[in-house]
Amino acid sequence: MMLSDKNNQNLIKSKCVKIDKFLTEVENQKILASVIKLEAYFEKSTTSINDSDFRKSRVLHLAPISKARISNRIKLVLPQVLSKLSHQIFPIAKIEGQVTAHNHGHYYQAHNDNGMPEVAKREITYIYYFYQQPKKFSGGELVLYDGKIDNNYYTQANSFKKIAPINNTIIFFPSRYWHEVLPVNCPSKTFADSRFTINGWIWRN
Repeated sequence: MMLSDKNNQNLIKSKCVKIDKFLTEVENQKILASVIKLEAYFEKSTTSINDSDFRKSRVLHLAPISKARISNRIKLVLPQVLSKLSHQIFPIAKIEGQVTAHNHGHYYQAHNDNGMPEVAKREITYIYYFYQQPKKFSGGELVLYDGKIDNNYYTQANSFKKIAPINNTIIFFPSRYWHEVLPVNCPSKTFADSRFTINGWIWRN
């Protein structure tokens, strides 16, 4: 879905790269099974602005083996991803990652991922989707906003793309983009039925 912005002459159209079947089916199912078993270790999500209503989800920092699997695959596809994004190649400092579980009523309001000085070197954001099949939730779409330059700052425009979460698919986009997660409807409210992601950031050196 795309909405129009009144200042089209100043609009910077957002770009993203989607890769289907990013992991093998076996890898996908192993990650799902292991994450469900770690429910007790998930923590309530927080934000730098300390607003409890801005973001609702639970998060878990990645186990080294899962992080290595995702990171290695990301490194393989990154040159192709940057080319499709028309983004300059950059030296990688690290690939950061966490698991996020969105269950009933969870969401994340519009934000960007490198707007604070301590995260200014986040260059590319990635989101890998995985969940039980058949899917037990609805909603949870990623809204990716176009941008505009306002007083030399990159800001959020009114127009956007809406991207549905698809199992075993990964999305890449520049970390400066404003984006949000729409509310999730999960009638069972069971943790295993959540919208799961491995999401994170590729830092430039």
